[in-house]
Amino acid sequence: MASTLRLSNSFLILLLFSLWVVEAHTSRKLISIKEQEGQDVTHFLKDGEFDDPSLNVYFTLSDLKLGNKLRVYFHKNDFQRLPPLLTREQADLIPFTKSKLDLLLDHFSISKDSPQGKAIKATLGHCDANEIEGEHKFCGTSLESMVDLVKKTLGYNVDLKVMTTKLMAPTLNSISYGVHNYTFVETPKELVGIKMLGCHRMPYPYAVYYCHGHKGGSRVFEINMVTDDGKQKVVGPAICHMDTSMWDVDHVAFKVLKMEPRSGPVCHFFPLDNIVWVTK
Repeated sequence: MASTLRLSNSFLILLLFSLWVVEAHTSRKLISIKEQEGQDVTHFLKDGEFDDPSLNVYFTLSDLKLGNKLRVYFHKNDFQRLPPLLTREQADLIPFTKSKLDLLLDHFSISKDSPQGKAIKATLGHCDANEIEGEHKFCGTSLESMVDLVKKTLGYNVDLKVMTTKLMAPTLNSISYGVHNYTFVETPKELVGIKMLGCHRMPYPYAVYYCHGHKGGSRVFEINMVTDDGKQKVVGPAICHMDTSMWDVDHVAFKVLKMEPRSGPVCHFFPLDNIVWVTK
């Protein structure tokens, strides 16, 4: 029992360190695929093209080729704006449901009509929403609760691996964010026979992760890409959702990829502050 507990604590400490070293940010327009469902995207259009840089994360399965070039967006995150990561004991003392929205806004001294108030309402709405057919979903309000829910979903007796997206350059100060052309310098490696959950940091006064995954039909790849000048590299996970038949017909990904709604797979990269859990 003692050895199991030590192993569990070591795993939590390692994951906690990983979460802190991954750059974090809570105000992006693109937080998760589910969040975009049903969104009116006409305001993203300019002269018939999308001008929101954060939409440069979607691609198709056929794009996953050695030597292929894609325009990809990665946001620069601000450590100073990182919400605190609460312990389970601290998080459990605070209600986490849309039905307690007024009480929560008063607790955090946030106006309902402020951007922060609207973001809290949206986050609680996503977390309270029922699962759609073929989907796993939950929200972790602490590191411990997220790990427990991941194990409950993927299996208690499986080995878990945490994947994140990393940008690398000769020096930390030379990393360039925003939209760049990236070329696959290695053939994307598919992780075969695994289960996965993607966890997305949500806008909230403390760290909350919205985790979801499909019970079948998603493929996970490890990617390695470089910029045109070869000085900046990105490594991390990419996910292809093979079955989009249940997605909202107005899903932003269909607009970006200029494809008929629900007609085929949709792939996307993960922002720097997201986590992908996979079984080894």
